[in-house]
Amino acid sequence: MSNIAPPTKRLKTDSSSPSFSVAQKPSPSFVVHARNLSEYTTESDLRETLDRFGIIERIILMPRKRQALIQFEEITSSINLVNESARNPITIAGSTCFFNYSLNQKLVNKYETSENNGEEACQGIVLCYTVQNALYPITVDVINTISSAFGQIYRIVITKKNGVQALVEFASRDSAEKAKEELDNADIYSGCCTLKIDFSKINTLKVSRNDQDQWDYTRDFDSQKTPLLQTPKDNRSSYNSRQPGQSHVKSYQTNRSNGQGDRNGYQSAKKDNLPSLMNNSRHNSDNQLILMINNLCTSKFNCDRLFNLLCLYGNVERIKFLITKEGSAMAMMNASDSILNFLQYINNVYIFGRKIHIHVSNQNELKPAIKPGELPDGTPSYKDFSNCRNNRYSTNETASKNKPVAPANVLHWFNAPPGFTEQDVAQLFLNAGAKAPTKVKVFQKKSEKSTTGLAEWNNIADCTEALILTNHTDIDHPSSKYPYTFKLCYSATPILDSTNGNNQSYNNLNTSNNSD
Repeated sequence: MSNIAPPTKRLKTDSSSPSFSVAQKPSPSFVVHARNLSEYTTESDLRETLDRFGIIERIILMPRKRQALIQFEEITSSINLVNESARNPITIAGSTCFFNYSLNQKLVNKYETSENNGEEACQGIVLCYTVQNALYPITVDVINTISSAFGQIYRIVITKKNGVQALVEFASRDSAEKAKEELDNADIYSGCCTLKIDFSKINTLKVSRNDQDQWDYTRDFDSQKTPLLQTPKDNRSSYNSRQPGQSHVKSYQTNRSNGQGDRNGYQSAKKDNLPSLMNNSRHNSDNQLILMINNLCTSKFNCDRLFNLLCLYGNVERIKFLITKEGSAMAMMNASDSILNFLQYINNVYIFGRKIHIHVSNQNELKPAIKPGELPDGTPSYKDFSNCRNNRYSTNETASKNKPVAPANVLHWFNAPPGFTEQDVAQLFLNAGAKAPTKVKVFQKKSEKSTTGLAEWNNIADCTEALILTNHTDIDHPSSKYPYTFKLCYSATPILDSTNGNNQSYNNLNTSNNSD
């Protein structure tokens, strides 16, 4: 028997572990390894939190592993980050993260060109598109539409093994370089599908067939197939109206024969312009009615409170909280047009200390729950709102009065009982568990059937939470045998300071509410 001991395994440790010795710590590096990230953490979240330590050159996200690699311009920035996180834990997107030096001194993308390799083919004419925050499906039609404006394209291959990536083979290097310069860091759709582009080491792409994930614009695969039978004399119309070689997404108006398409919807991706390459409405089909909403605060949200927010941007059919996935809910809308409103206005908004994330679900229908579960507040996890009178886009008349407004720190309140005062409004918010507004204004109306006005908070987060907690509160009043339904929506108009001193401060009410 040999007396040679087997090599010891490398020990995986945390810097916070008492047994973690100095000798086991990686040496300082330009690259920092981040762990325990939220699965919804974005590159912008990391930059927003870590920019204070120094200039960040590059970030590689690994969402499935909940990890990331961050490369700083100076090594002192990495040292400051690691030391600071050891003393004071850093929270990003609601998750406490751990930081340590990476074993790599620099980040090298697997598709990136090696500077030490002098072969001309390494510069290549193939670009690798990495699509981050892909809320919409990415197909060869989409990639061809945004890329073909810079030159002829030979082939496109899309992979979805580690996120969404597309390899695009251009006919010339000038076209590839121009496409990289213009499209890098641009959004395909407004607010999502952000492009990160690098040169690839691959010289030419291999395409086995033409479909939505790969396409060779130099070959016609259909024409090379040998038919099994002769064409029948009775030439009836085909079940598939699409002709061979015709784009299966007509709205993109691409020409597959040479890989060149028009630039409809394209806008320059320069920093001083809106970096949106496609019009969202092009990809908005009638069967996209289900929203997936993640990272909700389960102790604050229920079906009614989520409806209070969603109803501002479209008619809600059903809402269902996922018992098996904490903080997640699904909402079915009655019109696909409203889906874009949610992605535009309330995606990535902070509510109850958490940044909520919204994307379009692949499901076509949200089926009713026969035996719904129970949420922490005791309410059911499913509710049908198809016949709810508080939906605000049921008719053309009501829809014309309810135009979507981005979240603000001012709410327009209406349908309050006659004689409702500023003090009554502030107290109503407090009774619902929200913070009292800093200013309240009552509009003077000729009709005394109801009261309307404005309420203002110090920030958008407090305002949004007040809307969720207080919207559609019933108020009894002797003037009517039915209660008044207090309704809220965002207002883009702030409350101007009044010279007659009618605008009151309600900070004392806030203090007493917090103490309770």
